[in-house]
Amino acid sequence: MARVVKAADERRSEFITAAQSLFYSKGYESTSVNDLINAVGVSKGAFYHYFDSKQAVLEALVDDMQLQYQALVGDLVTSPDLDAISKWNQLLAMTNQWKIEQKDGLLSFARIINMDENLTLKHKLMAGSAKLLVADYAVIIQQGIDEGVFDTQSPADVAELVVSLLYAFSEAVTDLLLHQEQYEQPLQKAISKVEAAQQSVERILGTQKGSLMLIDQATLAAWFK
Repeated sequence: MARVVKAADERRSEFITAAQSLFYSKGYESTSVNDLINAVGVSKGAFYHYFDSKQAVLEALVDDMQLQYQALVGDLVTSPDLDAISKWNQLLAMTNQWKIEQKDGLLSFARIINMDENLTLKHKLMAGSAKLLVADYAVIIQQGIDEGVFDTQSPADVAELVVSLLYAFSEAVTDLLLHQEQYEQPLQKAISKVEAAQQSVERILGTQKGSLMLIDQATLAAWFK
């Protein structure tokens, strides 16, 4: 049978998809490069053409997520047609919808990246993604200050604080999702955390209570189904 030749991007994506499945089913530590090669059905040389290690595949998975986020957000952050509050709420709504559409894959990734052996890598990857978010939120915060709807200073510094808070909130909700059996009424606990985080962000930005949505309850509930 003739050898199947695929485009570079397609082959690379196959390795990332196989890695996500194997890292979850076998565990990151127990998955070998040979496992990835066998799953895709190519030679070892083909693997090393795209990646220099198993960790590089995991990092590529995160890079792909970040690219999807950037493509999703597009020109929203710098749009001249929206006020700051609308940009914030549309940004969160779009992001939440994108995440829920990829619920299974994202939960699988959360289990992988929260394994003890991956915690150092997790912090490295979070630092990289935080830079993207801080840049976006700084733009919105500056606009909100200019419009008089945010009462704060130093947009870049405040954006770092907001992103840190949102990460802490995300970590807490992720823990509830991954260990629901350990909690009574995990959804209710998540709702409480959303309310606390939203109130904290609004106070940091000095804006009207209830104006900045983090996630609506219907979308939040869908994560716990």
